[in-house]
Formats: sequence, C-alpha cells, structure tokens
Amino acid sequence: MREKQTTNYYALLELSPTATDAELKKAWHEQIQVWHPDRFGHAPTLHRKAEIRTQLLNQAYQTLSDPTARARYDATIQDSASPRPPTRPTPTASPSSGSYPSTPPRAHETTRSSQSPRGPRSLIMLLSPQGQPKLMVPAIHLFIDPREFQPYDFHGFVRIAGTMRETLPVSGYAIAEIPELLCIKRMGVEELYTVFSNPSHNRTPFLQELEQVLAFPARVLVIEGILQHRKAGGRLNHYHKIGLMDFLDALTARYGIHIIYADTRDEAEERIANLAALHYAYYFAEQQGFGRCLREEEL
Repeated sequence: MREKQTTNYYALLELSPTATDAELKKAWHEQIQVWHPDRFGHAPTLHRKAEIRTQLLNQAYQTLSDPTARARYDATIQDSASPRPPTRPTPTASPSSGSYPSTPPRAHETTRSSQSPRGPRSLIMLLSPQGQPKLMVPAIHLFIDPREFQPYDFHGFVRIAGTMRETLPVSGYAIAEIPELLCIKRMGVEELYTVFSNPSHNRTPFLQELEQVLAFPARVLVIEGILQHRKAGGRLNHYHKIGLMDFLDALTARYGIHIIYADTRDEAEERIANLAALHYAYYFAEQQGFGRCLREEEL
C-alpha cells in the first residue's frame, strides 16, 4: 500500500492545485528566497530548519513541474484542506535585504555532502563602500554536460550546493544560476596528447568545439594530469612538453581561454569548484551594486 503523503506541496508553495507552470516556478523562487539556508548562518537551529524546508521545496517543485508525477501526486491528495505551512521565519540578525538567486531543481540533481568540507571554508562576504559586511553570497549549483566523461560530483565543497545535468555548448561545466557567464572545459592529459599529435584528424573537431566558447565572457580549460616529455609517430615524429606548451599558448592567444593545470583529479575538481564560485561571487557583487570589492583574505 502506498504511504500517505505527509506534506501538501501546494500548501507548501502557497499555490492552488490549478496553478500553472509559470505560477509554480514563481512561487518556488519566492519561497527559496525566503528559506535559503545562507540567510541563517548566524543561527544554527534556523539554518538546519531552512535546509529541511529547502529540500521539501525542491521535492515539491520536482514533482509538480513534471506532468506525469504531478498527476500521480494529485491522485493521492485528500479532498480535505491541508494544514497551512509554518510561518515564514524572520532572522534576528539577517543580512541586508536582497535576492538569493537560484534555479529550479532538475532531475538527477545531487546535493553536497555535509561531511569533510572541501575547498575554502569561509563563505565570501560582499562589502559596502565603508568595508562593512552586508550580504552573503549564496552557494551555487553547477551544470554538467551529459557528454562529460567521468564527471566530478563536487561533494563536500561548501560553495557548491549541488549539480545538474544540462546540455551545454561545450562539454564541461557552467554555473547554473548564470550559465552564460563562465564556460569550463576539462581535458585529461592523454586526450590532449591525442589532439596535439594528430592534427589531421583530432585537432580540427577540437578547435571547432573551442569556437563555441567565444560566446562566453569567461573561458577556462582545465588540464588534468602531469605534462611529460613523450614520443609519438606520425607526421610530428617526435614531440615533447615544450611543443605542447606552445600549442596551449596558441589556444590562449586565439580563443582568449585561460588554461589551468592540475596534477590530479581531486586538484582539478577543486580548481573548477573554486573558479565557478569566485566568478559567481564577483557577478553577484556587481548585481547587488557593490562592485568587485571583496576582502583579500576571503578569496
């Protein structure tokens, strides 16, 4: 027998059962602004309650935004009116008013682990012109292109709220809250060697893909693995690290792409997480009218 629902998603989102998709999305966004856990960093109890409420809101949106799941859910709702949701919280020492942007949850979303935090531990704080903390930057979600081979999960990073599958112009990663801001492409060293050593077959598709990154104001290529002196057959006969570095320098000059080297998978994952979080922090600061003023020790 199916377990009886204990939460009325419509009441949770303050919607009627006949709400449209647009009304659903608007209600979800308003509730997330109210209950975002980052608003309650000063109060651990409220912070935990906000985390629970946010999870329920995401579950409600995921269910009601899917026509099949919504029809199935509607069939389980009792005709009697459901209890009203708890009163919205009012933080006693909340940050200044402002939006807490996020995007609706999607299928296959993962949430960061609360154990073994990774990356910078302190959250970025925006500053007023007088140098006083005014507003906290929310944690972000990352889009992961389905073509990405063995993608990172970003579990444990305090600035990454979760990940979502989304087809991107270039296989790689982007910030879900503002996907047009930053494009991060990841390559393993062996893949890079293959592209470099076979210009007649492998290099052309690679360069055509890089053409797509020109649409992004910020472009990053993360090389995972240690560059070494190598030998290979074919037209190049011999190539080594210096030649490969020249090739990467040419990519920077042609596409304006910032190249980052990471010796290990863990290091590459952390660099991507930090890059995305910092780019969003600067964007968020500008949107809130603070400019690009951040304290050096928090970067």
